[in-house]
Amino acid sequence: MPHPERFRVWLQTLPMKANTSFVALFSVLLIWSCAWSSCDSESEMSSEEISLISITYNGAPLIDGATQLDLEAQISLTFSSSLSQADFQSAILFSGPDGSIPIDLVYTNSSSKVTFSVTLQPLTSYVLRIESRPISSSGGGLSSPFEVSFSTREDSLITSMPPCTNPPSCLQSIQLGEGTARASFQYYGSLPIFEDQAIWQDIRQAVIVVHGASHNPDAYFSYLTNTLKALDLSDNTVLIAPFFRDQSNPDSDTYYWNNLTWRDGRPSANNVSASSFALLDSLMYRLSDSNFFPALNHIIVTGQSSGGRFTHLYSAANTAEETFPNVTFDYIISESQYFYYPDGRRVLESTGQLYTPTGCSGYDIWPFGYSVVPPVLSSVPQATFNERFVNRHLVYLLGSGNATDNTLNTTDCSATLLGSTRFRRGEHMLQYMNLAFPTGHNHEKVIVPGVSHNGSAIYQSAPFRDLITTLLQQ
Repeated sequence: MPHPERFRVWLQTLPMKANTSFVALFSVLLIWSCAWSSCDSESEMSSEEISLISITYNGAPLIDGATQLDLEAQISLTFSSSLSQADFQSAILFSGPDGSIPIDLVYTNSSSKVTFSVTLQPLTSYVLRIESRPISSSGGGLSSPFEVSFSTREDSLITSMPPCTNPPSCLQSIQLGEGTARASFQYYGSLPIFEDQAIWQDIRQAVIVVHGASHNPDAYFSYLTNTLKALDLSDNTVLIAPFFRDQSNPDSDTYYWNNLTWRDGRPSANNVSASSFALLDSLMYRLSDSNFFPALNHIIVTGQSSGGRFTHLYSAANTAEETFPNVTFDYIISESQYFYYPDGRRVLESTGQLYTPTGCSGYDIWPFGYSVVPPVLSSVPQATFNERFVNRHLVYLLGSGNATDNTLNTTDCSATLLGSTRFRRGEHMLQYMNLAFPTGHNHEKVIVPGVSHNGSAIYQSAPFRDLITTLLQQ
């Protein structure tokens, strides 16, 4: 028996009378044919149906009505047959509250699998729909339209938060090192700078303050917190106070140093050792990373007393400044009694002129000169170190008070050659720079009148606040 549709078409080609005479016969034959073969004229006309085998969202099955889905989405659909890319593109619709969303489809597995990636909005509902029109390469389609709806989670990305100001709540740590060679480095921070789910959009500058021999970073964190608040800088400045722990407070999992060696860039005393300079580098590199701090363009490092000694040396030891040319770096050396000199000359206090001392063995050994340097600097030539030292911006913050200074080293000739008082030693350092580099250097001084050796008074003084304001406006 001929196919019913083909028979109907052939019938239409006959003359009208013949056509009329065959109507009854055709109806009988059509009924008999479909009864014999259980056919359906529409199904015989259409191509074979295809199936949607699976649909996944970031690798997991996507269920209608799913909630709390990730904002970065990769959606994959797998079919039982190869797709016609043009037909499928017109049959699929991905939409949100504002209407249709354009998607770029990628076909794999002989075009039987299609994938697209899209960034979605938080707490938003979406619908994916596929019409039941022909979509396969052979003209087949789904038996009925497919539709799935879902919604996304809240955005967990941190872009801002109020600064931490209470030191006990602000102590943080970061595991540094590789594999089993890891230990914790602690610091006080106004923000969790190593939070990977954060992009600090409002932070434009960072201040790092280094404690002195008393190992009290929490106190210096408080001093600078007060200063930044007074200057209305708290909301756009991240404050960090690193903790270089001493031997009296060792922890097998935390870096610590013997005999204040941290202030000269020496390795920690742990079995897993690291230079104090390298550990501060880790903070500097994080703060300079535009992936986490896209607006940050200024870092100030300052230290008081032994922290000033550390800052003086670190100013030329770090590699962050040359690695991140779009960030401005300043180093404020506050009330240090020890200073690095690029050569063996010193300033004679009685004349204010340069001279080369005699009779003081080792007066130009590190940290006073570039001899017997710590391992972290073993591959850095003296010329490179000195070039950095001369050209980087250093500010000597000097208290001019005349109170008794019981911590001043007045016995070692390498120290007394620097000057008779803490204040004089700072002034001599700048005098040396002016005399030794008359064609130019990038060092200056700021005096805090009437203040002796006192970190709290220095960092909350008007001259220091003016200095911070001036630096951050440049």
